[in-house]
Amino acid sequence: MGATGRFAEAIASALALRADTWGEIRLLAPGVSTRTLSIRGQEQTIDSLREDSFARVDVALFNLAPEITPEWAARAVAAGAVVVDASAAFRSDPDVPLVVPGINSHLVAERPKGIVALPGPVTWGLIDAAYVLHQGWELQHLVVTGLIAAVSKSDRGVARLREELHTVAGDPSIGQHPGDVRAAVSDLPVGSPFPAPLALNVIPWVGQPGEGGFTSAELSVGDEVRKVLGLAESVPVVATLVQVPVVLAHSMALHARCARPVASDKVRAACVAAPSLVHLDEETGEVPTPVDSVGVDPRFVGRIRQPKGAGHHVDMFVSADTTRRGASAMLLVAELVGAQLR
Repeated sequence: MGATGRFAEAIASALALRADTWGEIRLLAPGVSTRTLSIRGQEQTIDSLREDSFARVDVALFNLAPEITPEWAARAVAAGAVVVDASAAFRSDPDVPLVVPGINSHLVAERPKGIVALPGPVTWGLIDAAYVLHQGWELQHLVVTGLIAAVSKSDRGVARLREELHTVAGDPSIGQHPGDVRAAVSDLPVGSPFPAPLALNVIPWVGQPGEGGFTSAELSVGDEVRKVLGLAESVPVVATLVQVPVVLAHSMALHARCARPVASDKVRAACVAAPSLVHLDEETGEVPTPVDSVGVDPRFVGRIRQPKGAGHHVDMFVSADTTRRGASAMLLVAELVGAQLR
């Protein structure tokens, strides 16, 4: 469902690497489409979404806009399908499990509404590292500074960033005087989804206005992390999201306070042992960066350190291609559901 765009392409790419347990695969999208998508080496037509699209469907993978997702999800469930949803429509619903494979996979069986939800892109980037910390030392407080790539605004955001970079790259004086960057990009034909220029800049605002001065996206990160890890509402997860001039991969600086004393060398060892993380050692000159994370599945983690005299605190940095992470996780969840249905 929603078989167009970067996420659908990531699904198709990940599907080619997995065992063929799927049977018939249907590609659907709202409206009329003449596009195709390569599924296991064969071009397949993307059909228009209709009321009868869910006949004989066991699992429906949803990547639609959240405002239309509930209506179509209800139709899919009524037709007998289990919905695995990547949108924000059901993440906060207490009757819909929010699942990250390898962390709370067992919850796919507990779906009273016939729906399994997946976290948002920022949470995909940090949840594996947060799980390592919580599993080993019990999180009491997590502070997240997210460096969010232009892809957070879909292809429109990426196109705008490229246009801005092209405009300012040839003038070495731009970026040194008040208002010069804004003036340089003000006449670009591609409308901006960002509240300020992104080229040569960072924007500490991602999402819509929320409670307490936070944005909706920042509040969602806290809610999703608590729900996936089973943290109490009293455990603060505080996020600040900053739009940065990066194309695809998101990065996060994490500061955690744990219930039990934590040592940075033990955290490094736990990250090395985690199947979903790759630890980079800054002593050898390796640090996580978004340009190295694009197009690969593992999350890169490094800069693991402790403030002096703060034995319950630890800091780290993570970079991840969250589109690939979310796509692979969606397929894993679907396979878990399929195994239960057989």
